[in-house]
Amino acid sequence: MQALQFIIALVLIMQRSIRGLAVADKEHVYPEVGEALRKAREDAGMSQDQLAESSGISRITISRIEQAHINPSFRSLEALAQGMGRKLTISFDVLDE
Repeated sequence: MQALQFIIALVLIMQRSIRGLAVADKEHVYPEVGEALRKAREDAGMSQDQLAESSGISRITISRIEQAHINPSFRSLEALAQGMGRKLTISFDVLDE
């Protein structure tokens, strides 16, 4: 289920990027990613400190992602997923018209 939430969040990011929005633009922070990360971390029974230790991503960065203050890079998402013993999956689904 957590992998599905990561996929959904990433698809939303990719859809917005395809529409011409810059993912790194501070005006376009995607809270779905932070929500999916927090849920996956809690489902894994990990604190932010534990995830920071296992992923190599600072606790401050994890907190800022979860609170939708920043967008993580795909490299950071991959490290976070691996830190939770998960695989990051990206999907390019067809848009509903």
